Amino acid sequence: RERAAGERERERGWGREGEMGKGSKGGRAKPRGEAAEQPPEDLLRPATVEKKKAEPRQPELPQQVEEEDKRTKEELEACFMRALEKHMGGLEMTEENVRKVLLAMPPEQQRALAEEGDALKRQLLQKKENEKEAALFRAEMNKNAEERGLPTEADGEHLTKKVIAFLNGGTAESIGPIPNSYVLAALASSPYLVKLAVADAKASEIDAKALNVDLDAIEARLCSLDVEGFRASDDTTRPPFVRRTLLLLLAHLYSKRMGDELKVSETTVRAQKAVVARTTKLAEMLYRYSLHNRWVKAALTTSELLALLTNGLWDVSDPDCKAVQAARMTEVGLKMPKLKMAVSATDARPGQKVTVKAEVYRLHVYDEKQAAEIAADSEAASAAMEKAAAERAAKGQPSGATPLSEPTEGWWLIGEAVRGDGLALGGTPIHMDEGTKHNALVGCVPLAATLTQPTMFGEFSFEAPDTPGEYKVMVHVRSTGCVGADIRKKVTFKVLPAIFVKKAPTTKTSDAGEIGEDEEPPPLEGDEPPPLMAAA
Repeated sequence: RERAAGERERERGWGREGEMGKGSKGGRAKPRGEAAEQPPEDLLRPATVEKKKAEPRQPELPQQVEEEDKRTKEELEACFMRALEKHMGGLEMTEENVRKVLLAMPPEQQRALAEEGDALKRQLLQKKENEKEAALFRAEMNKNAEERGLPTEADGEHLTKKVIAFLNGGTAESIGPIPNSYVLAALASSPYLVKLAVADAKASEIDAKALNVDLDAIEARLCSLDVEGFRASDDTTRPPFVRRTLLLLLAHLYSKRMGDELKVSETTVRAQKAVVARTTKLAEMLYRYSLHNRWVKAALTTSELLALLTNGLWDVSDPDCKAVQAARMTEVGLKMPKLKMAVSATDARPGQKVTVKAEVYRLHVYDEKQAAEIAADSEAASAAMEKAAAERAAKGQPSGATPLSEPTEGWWLIGEAVRGDGLALGGTPIHMDEGTKHNALVGCVPLAATLTQPTMFGEFSFEAPDTPGEYKVMVHVRSTGCVGADIRKKVTFKVLPAIFVKKAPTTKTSDAGEIGEDEEPPPLEGDEPPPLMAAA
């Protein structure tokens, strides 16, 4: 029984403190899940790995998926077509008309329609009898993505290989966090960005073209700043297209440190903007995919990298970098975010749910007058966004982002199972080599707050390990748009001994001293959650 319990525990990604590394075995099974809502997210998933829905919300419960699997493909297709017909407005159901209607939809309606088709996509993409339909679907998605300048399936395969290669590295470096430089190099070498570099090489100087003289000047400046990968002592050989992309990205990240000493042409500046925009788009997809594939290391690193790309800054741990971020926010009338957090976790018995709750305090909360001033500026921006969206819709182009009625802050609440063996909870491995051990992601919840809201609340649940003992979860609050504002806090919970229920031989209730089949088990020892821990 102990051996069986240990195997089940390793499948869920946990290892008892003090017992890690003693005979634990990793798995090579592929991550399973469902297709994403939007084409770029679908295509990010490699064909060789079963797909998991890459949208910022909790994965669906297994019983929900099982209920959908009982319905036939025809029933699911009929449900989707009924939902689509609501938006057609009496137009003939032709490919051209459907395309125009989809492009003109605001993002909320697109997401709602995508949810209607999720079950159908699972049928098409996961059932062996639908392999031909899945191949056609993938081919069409790749074609459409390439025509619209979006990542394709090849990018998903490339990034998956890079993440798995690091996690399975077996070196001292692979045990720790994934460096930003590693993820940046993986993005720069993706087919999506290599194609852009090839097009750049063929472009004329009046277009967005990075000139070789500018690239050489950027490389020399990075060397003088002792930037990793471009130091004089670094013996690194890169393909020309990857070198070009990395230089433009690092010039963007280190622009503040480079100062006015570096002068580049206008065509190189345009090329740099195109590279940063595409890299940010690809990094956002990798972030969502990492969250729902339970690659907690990749998710945490990518969130940092997104914040750096958004703000053109170089290192989240550098005090000078944080000072620049704070100064920029002050210039536009915003406060530098400052958070504190209290967390608690419930104890549970094996197989029961552990619930982690977080209360996040916004110490930079705005008063009503400050919020009103910011909202006035936001309304002007929203009006401009609405006008631009209407113009795009008239041309049959995507309407873009929907303006917010009130300014809000967005954060991610991420739960990291400390000292896990690299396997996801619920028996879903994340493709690790035997003996490889990594922390696992056990929860992910988006948080949002208005400017005057002092507190944010979030919680997530997961199944408790089979082995009684004490376990730890690191709770992170992350921003993908602000550098230097992330916080984290560790919380501990206990897995109590299991209760073995004896069934009565003839009746539903047992004799005295035994627990009946339909009776509730006795309460947990210390069923009440511990008080919120003091903020660090």
